[in-house]
Amino acid sequence: MPNIQIPNEWLSRLPKEMQIAELNSEVKCKLAVSDVHGVGVRAIFDIKKGERCYCRPNMIPRFYNIPFGSLSKLFPEVKELVLQRWASVVNGSIFCSPNDDAHLLMFINHSCDPEKINYDVVTDTSLRDIACGEELLEDYRMMDNWEKVRPVDKNPWLNN
Repeated sequence: MPNIQIPNEWLSRLPKEMQIAELNSEVKCKLAVSDVHGVGVRAIFDIKKGERCYCRPNMIPRFYNIPFGSLSKLFPEVKELVLQRWASVVNGSIFCSPNDDAHLLMFINHSCDPEKINYDVVTDTSLRDIACGEELLEDYRMMDNWEKVRPVDKNPWLNN
């Protein structure tokens, strides 16, 4: 399998141990089946109120060059995401952060229920404690002109 070709500036310049620490501290969510509509975003760890969720992707993705044998130093949930998405890492390939390879922000669903809304898209932070496995939900109505894009009568799932 050929090596992945990326611009040099996309490759992390951090030492391997710091790359592992960065992934373990920043990968907090994943794509999963939604309780609201289709695909959503779920926490893979508990996220405290006010913590960054890392759902807003970096416009320049971060790639890591952690050897396959060192992936065991990643949290099991993070290692699983890396292996699911970048199987070629077994052959020494670089891989993209799970935060950057799938734009999680594009999959965060809406709720009108203030009890369920737990994500602030502007600050990329949790509005309250989010339990491991819980779906992240935002209120689309906080966006200017939201009704032009998501009219309720055409999208009944917006009433959730």
